Amino acid sequence: MVDIEYKVIYTPYITVKGRRIYASQYGKKVFRFSVPIIKD
Repeated sequence: MVDIEYKVIYTPYITVKGRRIYASQYGKKVFRFSVPIIKD
């Protein structure tokens, strides 16, 4: 059975289509997103 865990990443900017987008442009301090980690 494959177990899926998630690691939460916080970053002040993300890159979309080669352009850097800062969280401060959207009134935030950081962007938050989850990255799945597959464990066998």
